[in-house]
Amino acid sequence: MAVYPDSPAGFPRHLQAGAMRRRFWGVFNCLCAGAFGALAAASAKLAFGSQANVGFCTVGIIVMATTNSLMWTFFSRGLSFSMSSAIASVTVTFSNILSSAFLGFVLYGECQEVLWWGGAFLILCGLILIHRNLSPPRKAFPHKQQ
Repeated sequence: MAVYPDSPAGFPRHLQAGAMRRRFWGVFNCLCAGAFGALAAASAKLAFGSQANVGFCTVGIIVMATTNSLMWTFFSRGLSFSMSSAIASVTVTFSNILSSAFLGFVLYGECQEVLWWGGAFLILCGLILIHRNLSPPRKAFPHKQQ
């Protein structure tokens, strides 16, 4: 059976069944990936700080490698559950930004400026737009026969 460009493309069966459950696990895995990415960056900053001794540096490298591996594992799982790689990428980015802000405040006492929070808010608005349910496609008008 030939597929014509004017025919509507439906989702495959494995994406139709349990779509909400798949969306939840996709978002959950992407949020975990962003958090592990922030942990990897924080452990690298702690390990290679100016006052780090050799033992602390070794532990920091091991923690960084472990959390980096977990980040990629959760990101690939999030990609497999998501409907789009763009949705997964933006979700991981947002989670990483918020996790980095939290860890920066807890570990280093860093406070973010209003402009930074404005950018995070705009990313959140974009996430809301791409995660909302898309309306069903409108029925095409019948073609005139000449």
